[in-house]
Amino acid sequence: MMKILIVTSIMIALTLGVGSRTVSADADYDTALKSSPEALTLTGIFQTGTGTVSGASNVATVVTLDAKGNVVPEGSATADKSLVKITDAQKQVGSEWSTAGNKFDINKDNLTTMWMYFGNAGGNSGDGMAFVLQNDARGTAAISGAGQSLGVWGVDNGGRESEIANSAIKNSWALEFDTHRNGDKGTGSGFDDLNSINDNHLASAYPNQAGAYERHLSGFNWYNKLGHNGIINTAKLSNGKWWHVTLDYKSSGLMTYTIGDKDPSTGAALTGQTNSFNIDKSKFASANGQLTWGFTGATGDKYENNLVMFEKISSLVSADAIQKVTDVTQNNADVTNNGTVVSGDELNFQSTLTYKDGKQDWQKIEALLQVPNDVTLDKEATIKYADGTIQKFDTTKVTNKAISAVLSKSLSKTNNTATISMNGTANTVTSDTKVASPASAFNGKNAMITSNAAAFTIKASQQRFTITGLVNQTINVGQAAKVAASIKTDTILEPNVVSVTTKLNGTQLSDELIILNKLDPYPYPETIPANKLKLGDNTYTIRVDDGYGDSKTVQSTITVKDLGKIDLTTVNDLNFGTIPIPQSTTTYNPVSAMNVELEASLPGSWNLGVEGSDVVGADGSILKGALIYKDSVNAAETVVNSNSLTILNGQSSASKVTKTWAKDTGILLKVKPSEVKTQSYKATINWTLSHTPTE
Repeated sequence: MMKILIVTSIMIALTLGVGSRTVSADADYDTALKSSPEALTLTGIFQTGTGTVSGASNVATVVTLDAKGNVVPEGSATADKSLVKITDAQKQVGSEWSTAGNKFDINKDNLTTMWMYFGNAGGNSGDGMAFVLQNDARGTAAISGAGQSLGVWGVDNGGRESEIANSAIKNSWALEFDTHRNGDKGTGSGFDDLNSINDNHLASAYPNQAGAYERHLSGFNWYNKLGHNGIINTAKLSNGKWWHVTLDYKSSGLMTYTIGDKDPSTGAALTGQTNSFNIDKSKFASANGQLTWGFTGATGDKYENNLVMFEKISSLVSADAIQKVTDVTQNNADVTNNGTVVSGDELNFQSTLTYKDGKQDWQKIEALLQVPNDVTLDKEATIKYADGTIQKFDTTKVTNKAISAVLSKSLSKTNNTATISMNGTANTVTSDTKVASPASAFNGKNAMITSNAAAFTIKASQQRFTITGLVNQTINVGQAAKVAASIKTDTILEPNVVSVTTKLNGTQLSDELIILNKLDPYPYPETIPANKLKLGDNTYTIRVDDGYGDSKTVQSTITVKDLGKIDLTTVNDLNFGTIPIPQSTTTYNPVSAMNVELEASLPGSWNLGVEGSDVVGADGSILKGALIYKDSVNAAETVVNSNSLTILNGQSSASKVTKTWAKDTGILLKVKPSEVKTQSYKATINWTLSHTPTE
């Protein structure tokens, strides 16, 4: 007997969306990652909530990304930023809470900036997220319900206001980012039954306060409305774009919130939409003001990807960055805010990072310094820390039109500043030119700070100066340098008095007024004393300025060379002490060994010679051939007399030469008993150090 089972396959195609647009959560998530902005890494800053609701597990998680938006393991060497994923499918709840070391102090100011992403579902989105401050006894397990409750508001079962409030997160305040208007006048779907709100909006309330809810009867159904304070009606939040949000809290309790205040593509500041709410701090029932904070979110039948990336959490690091531009040539005039400079002026671009306070040091800071237009920057720049350490970096290292420099040190209370300094020269322009030095970003592991922007004008020259005659030159150490410039103008202006300033290695040498004539060049010679020149390259500049903002600067290099020297540094006296008259001819060593020290760094070879006079007694008698020289113990002896005797020689060396002769070597005294008397004797020895240059 045979049984036949026929299996029928049914394929159901489901397309979700508005109009012809298809929504794919995975594709939208990938798009969000690839377009993700610069943000903090969140290691040790947030933890996933443990609270769940009936029929929905807690799906929130922290995702680590590299600089290109690819997912990488937490702690990876390529980790660049993190995002908090709250929800990504139907009928979910999610919560992500601060760690114990990252509490929100309601008695201190707190500025938090972030990027939020609400998917790309348009009008088919739901339900959004909420920023929550709470002191619920459940801590990170605190959660309420799905759908319109967003994981924080009470769950509407048609009961009375106090019952609804009791199901919410306790001792809390929440700011909702609502992507779906629940205005159906039905149980569990009427929180947004208000004429004052749009489909998408921001609003705040105290979730577990009965006064946040208002019970209504529609037909035979009871439902509750949610009180919406500080409403901001927005455009569709689920538009496939990252939204910038700023939460500015003051210790008084005033919370000001702004959405859409930065362009997600360029990072440029936008006006955005702003509202505020005075938080009653007593609602938290916190003795020390320390609150758990984070995000909750929920979905119902409609959903979107709900993502958050943090740009700044001031409770972690409080810092600022101030940019200042000065005209070094014009006595360090501050030109940051619409000042004026002249072509050829030396400019300094300085950004000062200051660590003010925080729970963590400001770590792994990358400076992204915007390149000013119409300025030629010097290749080498510096970072000077409060502890005196100086770090150098290359201004030619440009990433996405910004100079990248990674600070080698963290900033902290004990090392609280880093001053980044770049020098440059204002380019020559044919018409007055506005120069922008845009705001720079300083992105650390746990804080991202933006400096102010600067702007100034390079004035176009109306008068053309010509400076000739300056040439590079090389002189020997100890010599003065002579420079001779010739200054000429092709324009006659009244008055025709101009200022001539010269500098050596950045230090002013002279500053005087001269009268320029269009027909005749003005000679300007200058002698620079040797004591003002350093060994190696010296930069000499001459600058001409008129009273109309026109100038010309020319520089030359004066190279000072040390050709070396030859010097007999020390030679000890030879003292043979008191000796008896010997019975036979005897050779004596000096009391102290003979030694000599010399320096011969001139290129070439050198020779040390010695000459000696006769050994003469107090009565005028002479000991013939008494002074002898032996290079080694077994060497033949040579009489030291008026003929120069070479005892050392060698080639040029940067190091000093030191020679000490061993016993029975060097200059010795040879005494014959038939010639010596009981009296004192002395002689004179002349040393000669000579040099033969390299051909």
